[in-house]
Amino acid sequence: MTTRRGAMKTKRAIVILSLVTCLGLLVPGKTAVAQQSAGELFEKALYVEEGQGDLQKAIGLYQDIVKRFSGEREIAAKAQLHIGLCYEKLGLAEAQKAFQKVVSDFPEQAEAVKRAREKLSAMVRAKAVLDTAEKALSVRMVWSGLEAGSASSISPDGRYLSYVDEESGNLCIRDVASGKRTIVVRKAQADKPYQFPLISRWSPDGNSLVYAWFNMDNSIELRTIGVDGSAPRTLYSQKNEMAFPAAWSPDGRSIAAVVMRDFYQSFNLGLISVEDGSLKILKTFRQIKAAPMSMVFSRDGRFLLVDLPQTEGDHKHDIFALSVDGAAEFRVVEHPENDTVLGRIPGSETLLFLSSRTGTYDAWTVEISDGQAHGQPRLVRKNLGLVVPLGISPEGSLYYSVGITMSDIFTASVDLERGGVIEPPKILPQPLVGADEHPQWSPDGKFLAFFSKEKSAPGTRQRMALKIRSEDTGETREVKTNLEWLARSSWAPDGRSLFVIGSDGKNTLALFQVQLETGQTTFLVNSEPGANIKYIAPANDGNSVFYTYFEFAKKRSRIMSIDLITRESRELYRQDAPPDVGGLSVSPDGKELVFKTLAPDDLQILKAIPLPGGPPREIIRAKSSAFGVSLSVHAAFCWTPDGKRILFFRDVGQGQAKKSELCSVPKEGGEIQGHGLFVEGS
Repeated sequence: MTTRRGAMKTKRAIVILSLVTCLGLLVPGKTAVAQQSAGELFEKALYVEEGQGDLQKAIGLYQDIVKRFSGEREIAAKAQLHIGLCYEKLGLAEAQKAFQKVVSDFPEQAEAVKRAREKLSAMVRAKAVLDTAEKALSVRMVWSGLEAGSASSISPDGRYLSYVDEESGNLCIRDVASGKRTIVVRKAQADKPYQFPLISRWSPDGNSLVYAWFNMDNSIELRTIGVDGSAPRTLYSQKNEMAFPAAWSPDGRSIAAVVMRDFYQSFNLGLISVEDGSLKILKTFRQIKAAPMSMVFSRDGRFLLVDLPQTEGDHKHDIFALSVDGAAEFRVVEHPENDTVLGRIPGSETLLFLSSRTGTYDAWTVEISDGQAHGQPRLVRKNLGLVVPLGISPEGSLYYSVGITMSDIFTASVDLERGGVIEPPKILPQPLVGADEHPQWSPDGKFLAFFSKEKSAPGTRQRMALKIRSEDTGETREVKTNLEWLARSSWAPDGRSLFVIGSDGKNTLALFQVQLETGQTTFLVNSEPGANIKYIAPANDGNSVFYTYFEFAKKRSRIMSIDLITRESRELYRQDAPPDVGGLSVSPDGKELVFKTLAPDDLQILKAIPLPGGPPREIIRAKSSAFGVSLSVHAAFCWTPDGKRILFFRDVGQGQAKKSELCSVPKEGGEIQGHGLFVEGS
């Protein structure tokens, strides 16, 4: 038997782009204070700073202490230190001067001087200025591997990265310098499956995290916790809503969040109060093709800078300033190409953003204050690429992650009866290395359909093309369609068309039929709001197509069948969700349909249902470690030509030695048998 296998490797890296800050100045006004002792006034200022979050008022109170009670050295030094801490929270350059005054004016106050020196050591590198677009910027890698892809954000002091550990599912922080891992939130126990932490954001003081938590009812709530594990709290939780933290305000009193209701039926941007968890919506979209890359508050906290669709339903974005009181909205970065937020350079009004306006994705800056752009954008880094921003540290280093996925198609011959390899894997030669995936043999074995990433300019998004390769001639041609994107192809029994999931601009997650000679597409069925067509498998008689249908809003997964003549859909199987259903494959005799799901105890299950319908039977049930990543719910399966066994790849080995092995299991169930064919990757 000859097999085709798309081996994929995904590696992510966390990279620092060292920027240079344009430091701004702000001189606060004086605050009138009644006659009080130094200690009483300090306690009042501390309450205003930490309890009320009014940092400007607190600065005025601390300044009055330093001026009026200079003889009370310990309290005056602490007040001067807190002036710097308040400026730091506001992202103002005056913080450096305030910390320096602690060192120079109060040298005998060891504790205050020690804290001030620690702050200064992190800020002293922020002396250069973004003065020309041609100035060279240094880039270095700080973390690489699969875990790096789950990094969420850099801490305000630039020392730690928050991330979700891929193996354990725990929310952790990683020391950037040493690589040491600290667990902050643990994934739910085995008796509470499908509950786990997701993305996180740091509080301005670096002492807390806000993170998304996935619940078994498919809702996603926001929780907060101290980085030392203290004060865990559910901040925002609503049924049928998915809330994701995006940015913490400079004063620490609110969190910008994306809130999606009824599985993307509405997309909302809002502010969630840290005090009482109330939500204030700033912007609502009925449909959004591309979520914001990032968002950040203005230096004074009055505006939220966020990239949003240029027009309703557009996949290209401009950058907007939304006033936090909901009264105003300004378009601050506008261009026909795509613009997304990377972050704001600390101590300045400088917005760093990503733009494709030159044909590649480059880093640009623009000055923004009072919700308005001042001056023209400046190019600061060419060919930065499609990066995921993680935040900017106080010294002006942009932390971002970038993923590199390499996927190739291999051919090999194996003896399924004896379990031996006849011909070892050979790569399918194509113009671009690492650009091909999802191979599918035609029913007669003469053609191979696959998706290929097209050659593009450095740093730009690659388009996926549908291609057909002749086994006889070795020639490959592209099938051009009118679809904006397409994925997961499956051959029609007559070999003249393919069924795909894609979008034509009107129908987003829809099932289409593509004629291979002309590229003509026929719309079959669309996903309803709150639902998602995921996997497809045509019936052997060519009269219908089976597809999985995940309905988030209704909390169920179903396997459906659509009649290609009447376009009527009917249900074959349903289960509560999560878990999901995936990996459809029709038996050679057309009598059974195999699929994959999970049990509540996290065991993976391979099932089959009779066609045209009936109760399912279980083929095999095993722990995740027995199947490995390649046999996840979203993995593919196929039957042997004689219909006696079901083929799949499973992961074997660990770490650098991890590979995928071709295996099979009898259709009646039983032991998993390896066939001696190993490939690198998943």
